[in-house]
Amino acid sequence: MVAAGGVEVALKNGRKARRGIRKDRHTLMTAVSSHPLPTDLVNSKPEARVEYERWRDHNLAWLKRRFGDKLVSVIEHWGEKHPHMHAYVLPLDDRTCSARQLNPAWQAKEETVEAARAEGHDNKAALKLGNAAYRAKARDLQDHYYEHVSLACGLTRTGPKRERLSRQQWKARKDQARRDAKLQTDIATRVERIIDAEDALEQSAAQKAEELAEKLALVDQAQREAEEAKRRTTKHARQVVDAAKQDARQLQQKVREELAAQSAQMEAAKADMKQQELAFELEKRRVVKRVVLDVAGTTVRVLVGVFSGAVRFNPERSSIEISDRALAKSVDDYGIMSYLEKPVSAIISAWHKLSAFLPRADPTQLRSDLSDELKSASVPLDQGYEP
Repeated sequence: MVAAGGVEVALKNGRKARRGIRKDRHTLMTAVSSHPLPTDLVNSKPEARVEYERWRDHNLAWLKRRFGDKLVSVIEHWGEKHPHMHAYVLPLDDRTCSARQLNPAWQAKEETVEAARAEGHDNKAALKLGNAAYRAKARDLQDHYYEHVSLACGLTRTGPKRERLSRQQWKARKDQARRDAKLQTDIATRVERIIDAEDALEQSAAQKAEELAEKLALVDQAQREAEEAKRRTTKHARQVVDAAKQDARQLQQKVREELAAQSAQMEAAKADMKQQELAFELEKRRVVKRVVLDVAGTTVRVLVGVFSGAVRFNPERSSIEISDRALAKSVDDYGIMSYLEKPVSAIISAWHKLSAFLPRADPTQLRSDLSDELKSASVPLDQGYEP
């Protein structure tokens, strides 16, 4: 390549001459990409090997799309801490054999410098603008690599130290990158399936077209035969057309009937589902009403127990004790003890204070009378509980 190349130079007399390629010319561009997993892990863990190979294949595809036939060699290296790849690119279509022109960032720099000089900037200002363009294009190149290689492999754009992330933030970033990679892989798989389906459809269409072409050829032949025996062929052609129309009408009618039947089934299913929903709502209301009535009855029975002596306050445990086992079980089943403790404690306290002002025989009688008065409240009525 170097032997066949050359550059044109301007001589002092104004003439141009052709010179060979200088020995210090950059004639080969290399690129290195390294995988973050250690080499030992990739060699020992099958899942790590699969992850690396997916990354390697994305690298090869990206290099081929960007450099085409100029990409002459890609070599894997396994002798260091991380597996990596070396890519070699040659300026095959450039007679000046300048590998710098293969670097998009360098191209952006030269174009910017030339434009700045044309606008009147001095060499220092033009070079400053060119270096800025170089850095911007290099970042664009790395972003493009990230979007087409790293993102598909669940890798992040930068490391944790670059953005000063905590370990938790960095782990969340990596997990999100893996989820994005899986999503991208799923999308690619679905796209491939769609493409395969489209290819199959195109093949089917092509086959149908061939069949149609064959039928058209037969029609042409029939027409030629019709010229020889017009009356007989015309009658036969009409019969074929009528039969085809009849078949088409029957097929359309069958399709309509099937659609109507499916629609009726769907409507019936919807109606049945609606009926089940209504029945469920009615049953739910009935159960809720029954539970509310049971809870209310249990609450009244606890209050009655205060006056009948079945419900007492245990000062040693600072809790309420219910001697009626059935009543205690109902309270536990409905889990309402925490709601009854304050009102029951208040009633017991008020009863003890009231008893202090009554003769000794009166509290017992009053307790019995109050208990008898409240017993009817624990019997559920049709319209709820009696106050």
